[in-house]
Amino acid sequence: MSALILHAQAAAAVFRRDLAIFTSYRMRLVTTVVATLVTLTIFYYVSRLVRSEAIGSPDAYYAFAVIGILSLSVLSAALSRPVATLRSEQLAGTFERMVVSPFGAVRCVISLLLFPLALAFVTATVSLFFAVVLFGLRLRWPEALAGIPVALLGALAFAPLGLLMTAAVIVFKQTNAGATFVLTACTLLAGVYFPVSLLPAGVRWASEVQPLTPSVDLLRNILVGTPLDDAVPVALLKLVLFPAVMFPVAICALRAAVRHGRRRGTITEY
Repeated sequence: MSALILHAQAAAAVFRRDLAIFTSYRMRLVTTVVATLVTLTIFYYVSRLVRSEAIGSPDAYYAFAVIGILSLSVLSAALSRPVATLRSEQLAGTFERMVVSPFGAVRCVISLLLFPLALAFVTATVSLFFAVVLFGLRLRWPEALAGIPVALLGALAFAPLGLLMTAAVIVFKQTNAGATFVLTACTLLAGVYFPVSLLPAGVRWASEVQPLTPSVDLLRNILVGTPLDDAVPVALLKLVLFPAVMFPVAICALRAAVRHGRRRGTITEY
C-alpha cells in the first residue's frame, strides 16, 4: 500500500507541475475556453440551416453537434497534448529526469495524461453550461449526472491511444502526425458532426472499432436524449472492453519504446 501511495504522490506531482506550467501563461486558460465557445457559437448558427430526417430539428442537430465536439476535445486532450508535452521535454532536455527518476519513465509518461484530461473536462463543463445558458441546449435532469462517470469511462478508453502515440515519440522523435491522423479518422468515423448511418456501408464497420463512437452515443443519450443504435449495456461493454484490451498493449509498447531507446542510446536524444 505504501508503494501505491508513493506512486500516487509522484503522479500528483507531475500533475501539479503541468498545472503550474499551464497557469504561468496567464491567458492560456481563457484562450482555451474561448476557442471552444467560438466553435459552439458557429455550430449554433450553422444548425439553424439544418433540416434533415436523419437528425431532426435545428435544435436537435445543435445538441448532436455540441456533445460530439466536446467528446472530441477530450479525445484530443488524450492524444495530442501528452505527445506535445513529451516532445517538449525531449527538446528542453528535461526528459532525462523522467528516465532516471525512481518513479520510472513509463509511469511518468502515463502521468502526462492527467492534466490534459482534467483540463478537457473543465473546458467541456464550462462549454456545456455556455450552450445551455446562451443557446437553450436542453439537458435531461437528473439523468445528465450519469454523464460524469460515462465521460470518465470514455477518457479511460481514449488514454491507451495517447500512450501509443507517446511511445512513437520516444522511438521516432516526431510529434503529432500520428495523433492528427487518428483524430481525423475518429472525427469522420465516430459521428461527431453527422450520424454514422450516413457513412457508406463499406466503412461503417470502422465506427465500431474505436472508443469515440460508443462514448459519444452514450453521452448524447444521457445528456440530450438522442436515441442509441445499440442498447446501453452494449455501449458500456464496448467502453469497458477497449481500455481492458488496449491498456496492456499500450503499456507494453511504451516499455518497449523505452527499452529500445536505452539499448540504442537514443532515449534522451531529440
